[in-house]
Amino acid sequence: MRTVDLSVNWLLYGLFLLLCVSLFSLKPMFESAAMALSVLCYVLLAASIIPIMLAILDKRFVHIDRAGISYSLGFGTHYILSEDIKHMQRKRFFLLTVLQIELHSGGVKSFYSWTLSDAGFVRAEQLLASK
Repeated sequence: MRTVDLSVNWLLYGLFLLLCVSLFSLKPMFESAAMALSVLCYVLLAASIIPIMLAILDKRFVHIDRAGISYSLGFGTHYILSEDIKHMQRKRFFLLTVLQIELHSGGVKSFYSWTLSDAGFVRAEQLLASK
């Protein structure tokens, strides 16, 4: 396997959708804040459904191989060359896994809402180290 593909964190998006449905069901209880809850529900729903649809259509992805990292957030593919990568680390916060790429230029690129197994992370580090 020459490429490590990060997968969508379905559990995180499922939690977002559950939160959206919960907030929407609470709307009748809080009539004074009904409009604010409706707006929050629709924003949360859009923030969940749009990335899910883009991932299903393969328009949103993160691939790691020897050449570096290629990723798309839905509108065009971007590349980070392996020569530009200084360090890669993974941080976990409850259901959120953040892959952070530190660049030699001092910048940091973070990838949210993706999952990567321990074995996949080790494989990605090996691929990037074999420049």
